[in-house]
Amino acid sequence: MKTRVFFAVIAMMCVLSASAQDGNNGRRQRLNRAEIIQRQSERLVKEMGLSDDKAETFKALYLDYQTARQNAANPKGEEETQPDMKNLTDAQATELIQKHFQTQEAQLKVDKEYYTKFIGILTPVQASKVFIPQRGGFGQGQRGQGRQRGNGGFGGGRQGGNGGFGGEF
Repeated sequence: MKTRVFFAVIAMMCVLSASAQDGNNGRRQRLNRAEIIQRQSERLVKEMGLSDDKAETFKALYLDYQTARQNAANPKGEEETQPDMKNLTDAQATELIQKHFQTQEAQLKVDKEYYTKFIGILTPVQASKVFIPQRGGFGQGQRGQGRQRGNGGFGGGRQGGNGGFGGEF
C-alpha cells in the first residue's frame, strides 16, 4: 500500500512539473496547475467514456480532489525548495523522511475520503484510473502514454522500432 502511495506521489510530482510545447513558435510554455488538472480530467473522461452529465460532475470533483491533495501535501502553500541531498546531515535526513511520511499519510487520508465520492459517480474500474497510476516502461507517461511497448529504451529499438538514447530515429 505504501508503495502505491509513493508511486502516486512521484507521479503527481511529475505531472505538476510538466510543461507543454507551444505549436506556433516552438518555445516551451509551462502550464499552470489548473491547466494541468483540467487536461488530466479531460483525458480521464475520454478514457472512461463518461457521458456529458457525468463528465461535468467528474471534472468538478476531480478539481476538488487534486486541490485537496495539494493542500494536504503543502498546507501552508509555501514554495517548495529542494534540499541539497548530497550534503544532508543525519538529523536533516531524518526530518525530511518524517515530513515525507506525514505528507503521504495526509494525501492517503484525502484519497480515501474522495474515493467514496468518486465511487458515487464512477464504477470501481473507472475509479481505479483516478487512484492507481498505470505502470509503463521508461519514457512513458503516468497513464501509459508515450512510446510504444517494446520500442526504444537505452539501447535502441528491440524490434526495429524507434530508438531511445543512442538508438535509431
